[in-house]
Amino acid sequence: MNQLIVDAILHRRRLRFAYHGTPRLVEPQCYGVGVNGTELLRAHQLRGGDATEPLFEVRKMQDLQVLDETFAAPGPHYRKNDSAMRIIFCQL
Repeated sequence: MNQLIVDAILHRRRLRFAYHGTPRLVEPQCYGVGVNGTELLRAHQLRGGDATEPLFEVRKMQDLQVLDETFAAPGPHYRKNDSAMRIIFCQL
């Protein structure tokens, strides 16, 4: 489990990281283990890709940074208890 991601969700702080070589800026929403056993992060993506609330494989995230920037509410399509995850470590 990545404590930086957990803390970011608990304190509603934005994350910055590279994913497949592309810089991303996201608001983390749900972090856990997917049905295939992979650690996943569901996030509201502000910059870096077309998908609004994609799933990111945590092991593929590089240069993870928790920012001082906070957010007030989840993304528009947020659903508690994300069905893509069989174990949830932390969620909004």
